[in-house]
Amino acid sequence: MKERSREPGLVKHVVERRLWGSSPFFLLDVGCSGGIERRWHLFGDHLRAIGFDPLVAEIDRLNSLNPYPEVSYVAAFVTCREYDSLFPPELRRDRIRSKNDDAFSRVSATAVSERSDVSYVQERYNKGAPVVMTERAVELDEVIETHDRSRVDFLKIDTDGHDIEVLLGAKALLAAGGLLGLKVEVSLQGAIHPCANTLGNLDGLLRQQGFSLFDLTMFRYSRRHLPAPFLYNQPALTTTGQTIQADAVYFRDLGAPDYERMWAYEVTPERVLKLACLFDSFDLPDCAAELLVSRGGFLQPDVREHLLDLLVTGEPGSYAKHMALFEADYKALYPNRLKSSAAAVDRKAPTKQVRHLRNRLVTLRKKNASLRERLRARDERIDKLTRQD
Repeated sequence: MKERSREPGLVKHVVERRLWGSSPFFLLDVGCSGGIERRWHLFGDHLRAIGFDPLVAEIDRLNSLNPYPEVSYVAAFVTCREYDSLFPPELRRDRIRSKNDDAFSRVSATAVSERSDVSYVQERYNKGAPVVMTERAVELDEVIETHDRSRVDFLKIDTDGHDIEVLLGAKALLAAGGLLGLKVEVSLQGAIHPCANTLGNLDGLLRQQGFSLFDLTMFRYSRRHLPAPFLYNQPALTTTGQTIQADAVYFRDLGAPDYERMWAYEVTPERVLKLACLFDSFDLPDCAAELLVSRGGFLQPDVREHLLDLLVTGEPGSYAKHMALFEADYKALYPNRLKSSAAAVDRKAPTKQVRHLRNRLVTLRKKNASLRERLRARDERIDKLTRQD
């Protein structure tokens, strides 16, 4: 996903003061290699999560390092047991009959993996050892108890091409009404079939359940015939090339005044605050502000005002002043005006808060440099031990 433009201050405030009550924030993470994303750590001991992945060694590692009592990792493929009847394997394999235009086999990242003795998964998660996959396969509707389905708040899926199978095996979970949002990895090309793992199919499935697309981060892959620079230090995304995959983020648009009537959905204070935290966490402060203004009447006025202030960055510093500025002069948000304002602020003598932040930045940079050095030394030790083996 793209880099954040701001820190999620609203999440921290809501969680620390337990403004939605004592119930946990319940996350399901399908494809959890590497552990749950850092954004969820903001929920601290308020987080309940279950991660699923077929890599046995990685699941063992994650459980051994897991500091959260309400977070667990399960070795399992998450699927839909009816998928082969819905989209037969012989049709999936027949690119001509299924009109499959997926070009992933022709990209530079695939060319690298074809000539490598060790796969990326082996190198990244198994330290070069053979990959051992679990034989267990489950549906989310099987492993999430009936009484728990309406308590799940967010579902993240990243299965390298099988995300629609996960959703097709989670019909009861989707219908339970608890889910406020999802993050899925989608293919932008593929077979022409209603159960193919393509953006069009996933979008239709989720929109029918009351979810709207809020963010789409595109992933490019260059063709092997003229490889472009890789985006990271691994053979995967490239700086140019065809857009082949994307991360799509969906939420219930509870800020819409007619959402209840449209979807027969109960908008509760808990759901409002949890969704506001999700918007803040996914760098959608404007959506969080709309939600708090339109649905936050249950909050004390000073509490709501403070939450709105936490969503504002830069000058003039508060939600009320920001909105007054927009009403008085919307051109203040034009790029040239923002640059001029930023330059004027830089010319001013630093305030006590600015000096504190600058000193804090210097300290963090030193810590970051020390951490990088420790990681470098660790990598050298691992490399040395590997050569000795």
